[in-house]
Amino acid sequence: MSLEEEIRQKCQDVLEAVHIDCDIEGDGCSGGAKVDLKVVSAKFEGVKLLQRHQMVNEVFTEDLNSNRIHALTIKAWTPEQYEKKMKK
Repeated sequence: MSLEEEIRQKCQDVLEAVHIDCDIEGDGCSGGAKVDLKVVSAKFEGVKLLQRHQMVNEVFTEDLNSNRIHALTIKAWTPEQYEKKMKK
């Protein structure tokens, strides 16, 4: 399974993500990958932004600690926020 497939699977399994955008630079092996992640989940409703980021970071703790993922940029939105952003 590729790094992107693993990221998508983890987001679906743990965060119950309904939409995932994942851009990856690097292979996740030699120097670690830089990941730009957009996750849409109802689990983020009523949750402050910092806590949302902590939720996502927790999903990838092992990958971050092992340097498989070197940098993780997160956009964590509720379905309603995502809809509004897409209408712009």
